[in-house]
Amino acid sequence: MKKVFKVIGVIFLVFLMIILFVYFFILQYPNLKKNPTIGKWYRVTSNEMKTSEGGKYRAFFKKGSENKVMVYFAGGGVSINEETAKDDTYNTKEIFIDMLANITINMGGLASDVEGSPFENWSIILFPYATGDFHAGTGKFRYTDKDGKEKILYHNGYVNYTQTMQKLMEFADISEPEAVVVTGYSAGGFATALLSDDIFTNYFPNAESKNVLVDAALLLHDDWHTIAESVWQTPKEISDKLISNNLTLDCLTALYKKYGDDIHLLFDCSTRDGDLAKVQNYFDTGVMDVTEKEADIYQQILKDTIPQFKEIEVSLFIWDGVAWYNDKRNMTAHTIIATPAVWLPFEEQKQSVSGWLVDAINNELKDYGLDLVDKQY
Repeated sequence: MKKVFKVIGVIFLVFLMIILFVYFFILQYPNLKKNPTIGKWYRVTSNEMKTSEGGKYRAFFKKGSENKVMVYFAGGGVSINEETAKDDTYNTKEIFIDMLANITINMGGLASDVEGSPFENWSIILFPYATGDFHAGTGKFRYTDKDGKEKILYHNGYVNYTQTMQKLMEFADISEPEAVVVTGYSAGGFATALLSDDIFTNYFPNAESKNVLVDAALLLHDDWHTIAESVWQTPKEISDKLISNNLTLDCLTALYKKYGDDIHLLFDCSTRDGDLAKVQNYFDTGVMDVTEKEADIYQQILKDTIPQFKEIEVSLFIWDGVAWYNDKRNMTAHTIIATPAVWLPFEEQKQSVSGWLVDAINNELKDYGLDLVDKQY
């Protein structure tokens, strides 16, 4: 029996060493330097950048051979009050940021090094999610955790974003790109809506092609302005845009009014997004769960919002047919741009989300799948 335990111990030690080797030598990235090598990923950090628990936060950057830039915000939930601040199901806790970035980079989506991708040679700025504030906060949120301990959740997303962009302007020689795509999924989709104006105003004002793609980010809440102002402590010029219960619509409306035809606004979502339906149910009832009833409600919200999006010339791609965590209930998948499905044409639309985006960059704005909001599931 001792020999068995010894063998098990050796196997465990070897396994641990492999994990440590992979993390420290494969998942880690070098710090950004002046004149970064084309095609190589770097980490971007500073003393002011931190995760929700105060640990070191890192963004990531790859220099492309083309004079084009993609700004990519990862998702992972949201903290809006004390209950969500201490909820472990949301990506507000400190994690291995390099590991998360490595997963995001290699999931096969828009930010991945996919051979033949139209974005293969673009510069990419990638923001992992670890602050619970849609990448837009500057504050300290004090709360009592499940064990009764007083804690601080650092809503530091806007600081992390700003520090990263400032460093890139100094080191990476990307300040005058021909084309820029700002995009993100889930919480990162909300970040895309919230921060695109900041990006184009402060960093890429002269880009000839300005493009904003919000992926799977539509939730109604009567207190978005208060949450942004008091919980996340976003800059005033951001929170002031939030005047209704629809954060995404408010932000895209502000972009449309400011930039008009000089910007391409895009929004995609599945018809009965299971994760968004669950969060919407929490906002409405305080219960974090989803059934077909909540999916019905979400489908109606999407249907009601489409005409409002069209008033501000948002190009839309509505889709279904991608499995939602193998759930047999009538829910549809949450997000698409981080997955290989982004490259695949849908049977009904005869187009892929990536193809739709490329067309928009080339001034061909089209809608797909709008009839799906009336589909009976």
